[in-house]
Amino acid sequence: MEIPSGGYLRQWRKALGLTQAQLAVESGLTQSVIAKVERESVDPRASTLRKIVAALLRSEAPDKPHTVGDIMIEEVAVLGPNDSVQSAVERMVREGISQLPVVAENGAIMGLVSEASLLRTDVERTAPVQSVMQMNFEVVNVGVSISEGRRLLVEREVLLITDAGVLCGLVSRIDMVRALSKDE
Repeated sequence: MEIPSGGYLRQWRKALGLTQAQLAVESGLTQSVIAKVERESVDPRASTLRKIVAALLRSEAPDKPHTVGDIMIEEVAVLGPNDSVQSAVERMVREGISQLPVVAENGAIMGLVSEASLLRTDVERTAPVQSVMQMNFEVVNVGVSISEGRRLLVEREVLLITDAGVLCGLVSRIDMVRALSKDE
């Protein structure tokens, strides 16, 4: 992707009929920052450009999903670290799910029990899930773009979505495929 210039961003904003103040609200930046970026009087951080472009894309196609938060499953079933492997298996089969985050009492994400982690180990069914949970899981903020989520899901089974550090959703590979199929 080519990095947009301030002039290009200004033209894009005007074509959408947005004021700098409206774009500031949509992007979570100040109007002053928007003005400086458009005038090219500052060299903006990548995160600033990402926020501006994301806000313009949302304004351009408001009904289209733009972030992992737009496509996440919000009702996430979770396990406690001392829940048994048997209870994890039963829950996965009963609810038709492939991954269960393991969450501590304080809400911290500790690990992930997946079909793969259960198949890889020969463990007693009465053992706690913390003995089989995976530690290599991806936690991303609710505002991460669909394209970044898609890139991460090439390597991971699932993305655990947080908002202000609290688990609020989950995006699996099939959730992403569904979102991409609706994009056409």
